[in-house]
Amino acid sequence: MIASVGLDIVEIARIEKDVKRFGLRFVERILGEKELAMFEKRQDKTLFLAGRFAAKEAIVKALGRYLTDRPPLQHLQIINDDSGQPRLEMPSDVEANLEGARCHLSITHERNYAAAVAVFEDPS
Repeated sequence: MIASVGLDIVEIARIEKDVKRFGLRFVERILGEKELAMFEKRQDKTLFLAGRFAAKEAIVKALGRYLTDRPPLQHLQIINDDSGQPRLEMPSDVEANLEGARCHLSITHERNYAAAVAVFEDPS
């Protein structure tokens, strides 16, 4: 059963502007360690960052059902599984509040925008 849904869209040019203005400090506020390693290897750094930012904002919106405090974005890591599907990794203290709910993610990029949806599914 679907417990909560979060959706976000971000203008890629805005992310690019913030990276130019704030540099690595901006990137490190969004990406966790594993994501930073992936980011460094990519040619499409701005698209990757915009997609991750949109996904994390969607996740935070969906987490509102479970949490009162917003976790730092870099603590929510999105790692692709072997099939390429994005999967959420989060700290155990955040996960403990989810009552066993599972997160499903989808990230897309289209011309000037990156968008993402996060759906939390109750285990019952």
